[in-house]
Amino acid sequence: MIGSKAVRAAFREYYFKQKLVEAPNNIEQREFGYAQFGIPGMVRHLSFKGAGELTATLVREVPSDVYCSNALYRFPTLPMQEKQWQGADLIFDIDGKDLHLSCVPSHSYPICSNCGHASPTLEKEYACPACGGKKADYVSIPCAKCIEGSKKEAARLVEFLSGDLGIAKENIRLYFSGNNGFHFHICDDSYRPLDSQARSDLVGYLAGVGLIAESVGVRRSPGSDLAFVKFPRSGLDYGWRKRVAETLDIGASSTIRLTNIVKEKGGYSAFKAELDRITRQMGVRIDPQVTTDVHRVFRLPGTLNSKSGLTKLRCDIARLESFDPFADACQLGSTKVKVKMKTHAKARLKGQTFNIAKEEAELPAFAAVYFMCKGLAEAA
Repeated sequence: MIGSKAVRAAFREYYFKQKLVEAPNNIEQREFGYAQFGIPGMVRHLSFKGAGELTATLVREVPSDVYCSNALYRFPTLPMQEKQWQGADLIFDIDGKDLHLSCVPSHSYPICSNCGHASPTLEKEYACPACGGKKADYVSIPCAKCIEGSKKEAARLVEFLSGDLGIAKENIRLYFSGNNGFHFHICDDSYRPLDSQARSDLVGYLAGVGLIAESVGVRRSPGSDLAFVKFPRSGLDYGWRKRVAETLDIGASSTIRLTNIVKEKGGYSAFKAELDRITRQMGVRIDPQVTTDVHRVFRLPGTLNSKSGLTKLRCDIARLESFDPFADACQLGSTKVKVKMKTHAKARLKGQTFNIAKEEAELPAFAAVYFMCKGLAEAA
């Protein structure tokens, strides 16, 4: 956990002046928690009566990270088994690291787990140059390709939620996570009663997992791996059926074409495996644990992320393409801060490029905090 006085001071200034923190609806039924600078663990089972009380706590405590439950409880301050769960908002998390983009190694830095030494490049077989340690934590400074990848995934999820599930776009709240991804909050009370299994089924649908071949008209012949085609009466004009039909270039009258495709693949089982590959590729890569956990505490919108010093910031879905998290979510001040760099590092923040090769540098607070939160610098 970052414990620098300079970082805490920048966070304090932000919360003192802040206008972006969003108090959730039904605030008195939520469980809150926060992490503290330099102290492991989290202060949990907190409750607030209103936005003013929440803000006062942020200013007084200056937390490194702030969380709020997606669940509603009758008694949010009691132990988990006594809270009396009343339902939970539906949430989704798209994390850039789960996209496994090819650019990541070029802007990742290994930090020795033993001594904290940072190295400039990702090593194939890591050995700390300072102490010889073999274990490292890897931090990444996301590049434009990383953000574009997360944006595409977010736009795809919006399409599924609005098109397949019929959720009104005004009920889909999209947020930059404050580091390298996006969070979705669904403001539709009809989803609150869903249990973990129902949410897991929903995640499977969105990820394209488990679509059966029969749903697009391919059926196994009894007692063999041969197949025959019989299209569903409801057609191929919506949801996954439509996506698969467009990919295979078939329609509700393409019996012969689909039969030939199945034969070319090698029969029912081979086609089913190909269908699974296609749907997984077209599905949305979301963190299933975030959505299925009905007791999760989730980063509070408008608060700072200690992994970057950036804000969890609400994004307009219609303007997602032009959203620049390294400008829009970079909300800290510009007071000069002296830092000692652990390694050569580069980042673009608020339209400025910081390419720091020298050991000591004086940077605006927003840039200094970013490098320190990443573990690539410390206060001089």
